[in-house]
Amino acid sequence: MARRNIAILYALWVFICVVPLLGWTLITAGNGEQALSIVQPAKDAEVAEPGFYIFGASNPTEKLYMDGVALTNRTDEGFFSVFVELSIGANVFVFSQAGQRDIAVTIHRTEPPAWPEHLIMREAGLVSVFPVQAEYVSVGDVVVFEAIAPVGAAVTVNFRGETLVLSPDHIAANPDREMILATRFSVQYTVSGDVDSDSIADLGRPVYDMEFVGQQFSAVGAPIRLIGKEAPFYATVAVETAWTFASPSTSGGSDWNLLAGQKGAVRAISGNGEWIRLDSGVWVEGSKVSLGTEDGLIIDVLTEGRVTRDGINHKVTWRALHYPVIRAVFDGAVLRVYFALQSEAPAIGLSYIDKDEVFFKDVTSGFYSGTPYLEFIVRDEVNLEGFYVSFGEGEFSLNVRTRRALSPGDLPLDGFVFVIDAGHGGADYGALGPMGKEMAEKHINLINARNIAYRLERLGASAILTRSSDVFFTLQERTEISRRSKPDMFISMHADSTIETKDAANIRGISFWYKNPNSRPLAEHFINKLHGINPRTTRHRQPNQANFFVCRPVWAPSVIVEASFMNNINDFAWMMNPENQSVLADGIVNAILSYYS
Repeated sequence: MARRNIAILYALWVFICVVPLLGWTLITAGNGEQALSIVQPAKDAEVAEPGFYIFGASNPTEKLYMDGVALTNRTDEGFFSVFVELSIGANVFVFSQAGQRDIAVTIHRTEPPAWPEHLIMREAGLVSVFPVQAEYVSVGDVVVFEAIAPVGAAVTVNFRGETLVLSPDHIAANPDREMILATRFSVQYTVSGDVDSDSIADLGRPVYDMEFVGQQFSAVGAPIRLIGKEAPFYATVAVETAWTFASPSTSGGSDWNLLAGQKGAVRAISGNGEWIRLDSGVWVEGSKVSLGTEDGLIIDVLTEGRVTRDGINHKVTWRALHYPVIRAVFDGAVLRVYFALQSEAPAIGLSYIDKDEVFFKDVTSGFYSGTPYLEFIVRDEVNLEGFYVSFGEGEFSLNVRTRRALSPGDLPLDGFVFVIDAGHGGADYGALGPMGKEMAEKHINLINARNIAYRLERLGASAILTRSSDVFFTLQERTEISRRSKPDMFISMHADSTIETKDAANIRGISFWYKNPNSRPLAEHFINKLHGINPRTTRHRQPNQANFFVCRPVWAPSVIVEASFMNNINDFAWMMNPENQSVLADGIVNAILSYYS
């Protein structure tokens, strides 16, 4: 009875407060009761897996049947779910309820192909040889000569007078000559050379040869060019902001941000010009930089280093002839900074400040793969919250922020800035729950974000919402709001979901996600304080690390809150309840207060 009363109160709240705000409509059966609806699958589905998770909404006052058998996994609100086993071919499930039309769901289960479609050749050949366009490398780089060829072929490459044998990724027998199975062949090669250090030399083109069932094939790659260590070849960031990566790929995500005007020496160009490696060791997308040569070598651009502090903000500042690309990496105890355009790590002076006042207890320098670095060993008692660069008017600064303390009195968060991000929005509904698009993830995220922002402001904070209405922002735009604000904390509100072929009936509860070490303490604090806020949770008591875009920033602790699971009917019922929404907001704000205590 208590849960039914809560459902009635919730319906009144939606009608009075939410419908005018977001323009939602409620589905009814024409008699005031909720109609039978299937949210997943929204239409006939095709999967290769042996099971499928079906969920939706129904009239809570009537029994619900699937193929004539009453379903028991239902909530007081009428939400239901069932995990069904699938046979190969068409599987039809009929849902019925008194006074409503039956709904038939068809799920086709297919057998997975024996071989991926993209690795099937209609005729033998040697294709996709590396490189497709000119590749630029440095001495010591490892390049991968590769090609796509039939399984069972013998493939070699000749480069600079040396012949190398390529190995296949897959070994299998070709079933017939009508459908030739193919795979990737590859071999690693370490670049060497005695090219003049201030020039760019053409090393020639790799020549590939293949033998397959008595047939001979050849193909020639594009030129490979060697960049001398002192070649005056530079890249300058040409866009407002650009992310860097550890390899010529977005895989693994980014943890560092470049700004317009930063410059570095080019050490490699890969992926048909799509990726540039700079002398600080980072890779950046080619579309984000402009390339050019200079009349002379640009080196040792940072001088007259000094350290200053203003409250929680520390600065290491140099005089700068150019604004170099750097990369800062924090492992939780040591902040290591790699420098472009330097023959050695730039010096810093501590005469400007009491040594006991800086965030580090020691600083050392060195080289890693030829790149100079400074290593700041953070004091044991210091909570390093964020770091970033700023520059202009002939100065270049590494900014480091430590954790702020609460203010005394009734406004403990006075002076704090928080960015609260309501995930998804507009045409991006996010995950769907049993009410489908009538109350999708984007709606719940906005309610939760507003509730948190309101409470933070009542405590004296400045709370910035990335969106305050049902509109869409890209992940980059949300992150840019954070970068320009330099908040004390960035929280992105979401609600979780699982894939449609996984049984979500027992997957419940809140979880927290982070990417970088400076965000881990916040994620750990949140999960310790809020693990049981949804009393039905089955989640482990550990934060999760993943490459989520909005978790990339290192200028502030940045975490994602997955409030609970949209496709778990009990979680959804818990999240849509206004009383629970208040409990969640109060819990997060109280956890924030204790984080700074």
